[in-house]
Amino acid sequence: MRYSLRIGTAHLGPAAAVLGLALAACDRAAMFEPGRAQAASRAAARIVGTYGGTAVATVASSVKTSSVSCPGVLTIATQSGNDFAGGFAIQSGKDCDAQEGSIAGTVQDDGTLSFTADAPGGGSNIWEDAAERTHCRLVSGSTFDGSVSGAALAATGRGVYSCPLVGTVRVSVSFRVSAPQG
Repeated sequence: MRYSLRIGTAHLGPAAAVLGLALAACDRAAMFEPGRAQAASRAAARIVGTYGGTAVATVASSVKTSSVSCPGVLTIATQSGNDFAGGFAIQSGKDCDAQEGSIAGTVQDDGTLSFTADAPGGGSNIWEDAAERTHCRLVSGSTFDGSVSGAALAATGRGVYSCPLVGTVRVSVSFRVSAPQG
């Protein structure tokens, strides 16, 4: 009888180890927590595509506020999970200089997104780039935050500068783009 127990225990030990490894390799949330299985199946919103629309820049100082609208294209070229990357191009036109750069950010499953935009110019983002070009000191700069809903993407970013001749200048740039084009 004692011999039989030892054999049974010896067989149970490796079987338990194999069962433990199998559970570690499986999606235990899906097996034991039904609500979490459904949450895990939701993926980040898929936003890869080219969006054409308008970039609106509003510049405000203590003396004056003015806005300019420029046609532009925002391209999200790659997406891996929540992370995405691509580029933007502002087209030249009345009051608009052509400008191109890159974007990198994240998107959530509900379509909210946040990204950093960067253009050539010496800084790590467009706010620092503008400070280099204008010789103003960047006081603060934000990411572009917004959302994607259906085929429409909207995001806004803000920068605040201290400029030698005019004082504090607040810049708000919003991208309102819609209809992915492929």
